[in-house]
Amino acid sequence: MILSRRTFLKSSLALAGVSTLSAAASPLLRAVLNENNSYRAIYLNKYRQTQLIELLAKQLHIYPDSNIHDRVINYVEMFDDEGVIYQQLANLLTKNAINLNLTNMHRYQDQQVRLTAFLDDLTSTTPIDGYISFGLPSGNFDPICHVAKVNGAKFTVTQKTPTLFTPLERADFIGTSSPIELNHDDLSMINTHQTQFAAVYDGPHNYSQKVFSALMKNLMNTLPNNGYLAMRLFDVKQPIDNHFVSVFNDWSNLLSGKSWQEAKAQRARMQSIQAWHNEVAQFGFRVKNVHALAPDSVLPEYLAIYEKV
Repeated sequence: MILSRRTFLKSSLALAGVSTLSAAASPLLRAVLNENNSYRAIYLNKYRQTQLIELLAKQLHIYPDSNIHDRVINYVEMFDDEGVIYQQLANLLTKNAINLNLTNMHRYQDQQVRLTAFLDDLTSTTPIDGYISFGLPSGNFDPICHVAKVNGAKFTVTQKTPTLFTPLERADFIGTSSPIELNHDDLSMINTHQTQFAAVYDGPHNYSQKVFSALMKNLMNTLPNNGYLAMRLFDVKQPIDNHFVSVFNDWSNLLSGKSWQEAKAQRARMQSIQAWHNEVAQFGFRVKNVHALAPDSVLPEYLAIYEKV
């Protein structure tokens, strides 16, 4: 019989007379023994912790000098339950001196700039007539605002964000056009307009299987053949990928004011990029291009461009 690393270590500790996790003083050992706890797997591993903190500063504008991470490590060492840790982090964010409205403005603007480059590249060789996007808090943060070569009606289906977390709008960052903002109840409106390009910027993991399937069926019926679909994806193949993406995505959810139940549901939807390709293919879309969104980091984040066939 082959024992897992976790079982082997627990058995060895038991033989040594160590019966509780807290008795095993090494943070790294505690991280290994808590393979089902993503916070411990990342924050109690100094190397992974450093990678995460650097990434949070670069992408989410949560900086080390805010002393947040010292508090986080205390929570991770104190609590076993990930839901409890998440709620402690939510309380910490709302009580901290961080300006959440300003922080969210910067992170959504950064994402907008990154994605605009890829849309510019696509539209420079492919005429686009009609556009709709999903998953942004405001049309002002839609990359399409800064993509000149897109004709026709432009829509963005916004996600609701609590006032405390609503990103500020910048008057000095105006694009060439502004999409019409819709909510999910207004989706029937797009059927009266030609739509050749759709984008899911928050990623399919933000939607339940049922909701995502309904969205894909809608797009399958709306987009013409040779229409395009862009989606932001995480490529989760190994346990360490799952831990890292889960904690990073939790921080994104915390900055959006989402509950642990919502964050936990998103974790359950994480899968490999090939699995996402297979899922999307069921609705008549094939992969055209895949671009790394965080090439200089360990975050397996990509923008996939699909073509309807």
